[in-house]
Amino acid sequence: MLTKDRLIRLCQARDLLRDVGEGELSIDQIASSVAISRYHFIRQFKAVFGEAPSRFRTRARLDRARDLLVRGDESVTDICMAVGFSSLGSFSTLFASRFGQSPSTFRQRLHGATDQLQPHCMSLLRASWEAE
Repeated sequence: MLTKDRLIRLCQARDLLRDVGEGELSIDQIASSVAISRYHFIRQFKAVFGEAPSRFRTRARLDRARDLLVRGDESVTDICMAVGFSSLGSFSTLFASRFGQSPSTFRQRLHGATDQLQPHCMSLLRASWEAE
């Protein structure tokens, strides 16, 4: 039976799983920090949130990577490492399965769309500067 206290601790664990990158806690450490055994934690987390803690963390990492690709100029490799992946190949495969395209393609498409979203007067002004 899920008590209010247990639900609060599972929500705390979910917040810890969202913290990606350097210094992230292992599943064992998170379970211990909320005073639940590892296997009981995994079962209860999945029952409450609909996915295993490891899958939740992977999704959080991919979402963070997507945000970094949108906002930053870091290389895909740097972003891959910053969000906690150790393999660029695995990261690219998981990113493509979640978002429908590789991280590089996602960034290129995004930057191309940004240029197309400029007001017409800004496009004309930019074109005149480039012509000089």
